Amino acid sequence: MTVKPETRLWKNLKKLLEGGDYLISRLESYVTPGFPDCLIFHNVTGFFTIELKVIQRNNKLKFSPFQIAWNTRHSRSGAPTFILAGSLEGRYVKMFSSAVVRDLQTKNIDSVPGVYDGRLADLDLCSVVLETPKLPS
Repeated sequence: MTVKPETRLWKNLKKLLEGGDYLISRLESYVTPGFPDCLIFHNVTGFFTIELKVIQRNNKLKFSPFQIAWNTRHSRSGAPTFILAGSLEGRYVKMFSSAVVRDLQTKNIDSVPGVYDGRLADLDLCSVVLETPKLPS
């Protein structure tokens, strides 16, 4: 059975965080369309969410209207919400504040500022979450 690229990204993220200081849950919600894929807790950052996306061959990301609405609403309220985009081969990731979700819908990911760019294995989520400025409410 072939594993979908987003599932592979999830498994790699889970493997990176498991056994450490993070509690991570993958969510599939039909009750609240657009709710992000991951709910994560760390005792320093508290709760935050991550929407997982696979970088398409045209270097763009695909979002549903529900995902755009959810991320826009919550980022405008100052909630710590993020988008983690992974390459098809799974070695490279780029993380964004969900405040830029509308730009990510239409632009190449290289033209949108991220909060992390590099190998998934080197990602320090706690630092990224703490260092990402919140939008004023």
